[in-house]
Amino acid sequence: MLLRTPRFSPGLCRSKSKTHPYGMLYGGLAVFPGLGEDRNKRLKRSNGARKRFTLLDFAHRFRYVIKTTHTKGTMRLLSRLASALYRFLQLRSSRLVFPPLGAILLLAQSAPNEAAFAADISWASTPPLRVVIHKARQVLAVYEGARLIKTYRVSLGLEPVGPKTETGDRRTPEGEYFICSKSASSSFHRFLGISYPGELDAMRAFEDGQISLETRNAIIRSAKEGRTPPWNTKLGGWVGIHGYPTEGNQKRWVSLLYPKPHNWTNGCIALWDSEIEELYEILPVGTPVTILP
Repeated sequence: MLLRTPRFSPGLCRSKSKTHPYGMLYGGLAVFPGLGEDRNKRLKRSNGARKRFTLLDFAHRFRYVIKTTHTKGTMRLLSRLASALYRFLQLRSSRLVFPPLGAILLLAQSAPNEAAFAADISWASTPPLRVVIHKARQVLAVYEGARLIKTYRVSLGLEPVGPKTETGDRRTPEGEYFICSKSASSSFHRFLGISYPGELDAMRAFEDGQISLETRNAIIRSAKEGRTPPWNTKLGGWVGIHGYPTEGNQKRWVSLLYPKPHNWTNGCIALWDSEIEELYEILPVGTPVTILP
């Protein structure tokens, strides 16, 4: 038998961790016979067994890599090495009881900086969703990071060319916004409010004399805090992504006269009810929305 059945000793791990930053790891690996001995003692105890020496030498080399590696991505590398070590040892002994998850947890606990470890595994987190609307193509695209998930044909305002600048111009805004509110009881089935007017809209309107300094500051402050901006200004408001009207007669006539992709809104982005239901479920408040010309 190449290895004895490992016995995990919490006390051993604690005593090791007091004197060495990788003590928890050393304590965990100490369950393998011979890791705490020098080369001559191991050779004597193994009676010259070449396979046993090769196995222990591999384990010592693995421990040396852990001790000397301090670059970005360290924990990712160590997790892979832990899995490789486990598979290697498992092939050498049918009595080995040391799950790969336990090895990875030992490595994580031995990390000298938990904040650095959290930053290293941020690559594994799910990328946030974002929405990109192409007005010229009348397409709404949903992305997960850089990956395109799905596209929808949309209806826009009755005046689709140019950015929205004031109340009643029936134009769809252009710029960088975010979903600032959600409503399931909208008169247009579902409503995802867009944070128009944004910072650039407010600054441009203030320079043109459309709004006061107080209104400009309120819009900018709302954008920075991730809240719904004032929707009762001269710039207009209540712009969002929604479905078709919920009222019976109105829904029937709008659906017949203005099916997608015919433009019919006052500046909002409209989809079929089934499509806005999909977006309503997956897009949380705060989702970035980019509206391109």
